[in-house]
Amino acid sequence: MTLVTRRLGTMAAVIASLCLPLQAVAADARVRVEANEAVINVYAEIDTRVDRDLAWGVLTDYNRWSEFIPDLQVCRVISPPGEAIRLEQRGSIPWLPNFPLVMIALVEEHPPRTIRFQRIAGNIRALVGEWQIHGKTPVRLVYRSTVIPGFPMPPEASIEIFRHDARVRLEAMAREMERRAAAGRRP
Repeated sequence: MTLVTRRLGTMAAVIASLCLPLQAVAADARVRVEANEAVINVYAEIDTRVDRDLAWGVLTDYNRWSEFIPDLQVCRVISPPGEAIRLEQRGSIPWLPNFPLVMIALVEEHPPRTIRFQRIAGNIRALVGEWQIHGKTPVRLVYRSTVIPGFPMPPEASIEIFRHDARVRLEAMAREMERRAAAGRRP
């Protein structure tokens, strides 16, 4: 093997490893959104190729969510250690760039399968929901929420906004889980 061939092989391996975060996840997120007057119910799930411990580690790595979830500019724990988890999130809606979303949520963890959350402040009128991890290896990641947006919008537009948001979040979570698994890294 010549030096040029070895270098080309090394460069190809480096390029392939850099592309890992961009690869598709094991499956696309399946999302169902229903609206009943001002209330929107979201159910979404995605199959992953990771184990429960890694999935739990990514889901509870709140301070890093904004690094891998598009449209989420800030996500951070704002409660002191030892107190109930309060999470600040700031994001945007791609179709409404001048309307920032701001929310403080109270988070309740039930390791290693369920995280419940509830809006306690922000410009979304009401939000309650949960993340669930089903299985041990591989796992299915499930997201459920009930939302009252708090901003005037036709029901069809609200449904599309929350469908898009659920799909983007689930697929971003699954990609990050798989990226960490491929790197052999635990959160």
